[in-house]
Amino acid sequence: MRFSNTLLLLILCFLVITWTVRSVPPQPPVQCDQTGCTVSNTYGVWPDRTNCKAAKVAYPTTEEELIKAVAYASEHNLKVKTVTRFSGTIPKLACPSGSDAMLISTSKYNSAIEIEPGQLTVTADSGVSLRELIDKVEEAAFSLATSPYWEGVSIRGLVSTGSHGSSWSGRGGSVHDHVVGINLVVPATSSEGYAKVVSIEEGRDDEYHWVF
Repeated sequence: MRFSNTLLLLILCFLVITWTVRSVPPQPPVQCDQTGCTVSNTYGVWPDRTNCKAAKVAYPTTEEELIKAVAYASEHNLKVKTVTRFSGTIPKLACPSGSDAMLISTSKYNSAIEIEPGQLTVTADSGVSLRELIDKVEEAAFSLATSPYWEGVSIRGLVSTGSHGSSWSGRGGSVHDHVVGINLVVPATSSEGYAKVVSIEEGRDDEYHWVF
């Protein structure tokens, strides 16, 4: 009887431990102090084993704030790199070439997801995660034509790095094959406020073909 009670206790403890295991997301990729900012990736180390430095980071939440961030960098002649919520990249794509550069994070630029059922299109902020986009599209009884396997990647990240799924039907297997329009915030002249929005759509703008 003593052996049976002990065995039962061990089984109960095992079940409790199993049910309380939780996954923990990676730490934010950008850490700043009084000396500047350090950029890491999901894997915790860059291939060349050197640190990635920047002078400052901006966290825009709206298109207006994003325009202001780009305008500031343009006015002060700063190099800019964008970084996503988890920086899930092995190459140093998020690393600026100098420590005096500026980072723009899309981790908080993730509030807008608009579905057009009649057009079979969805428009999302660049910081929206793939999981958030899939959930929103499914609520409207639709699904994405293709997507990569990791759902934590942001829309900006998967489009700009050529992420792809396993489907080759329709327009193609890469996510950017299915993009029909994009708004880009680009540097501008001082008379234009140092930054402006360029809207590019398939079938309307010649620039579409060199963007995608």
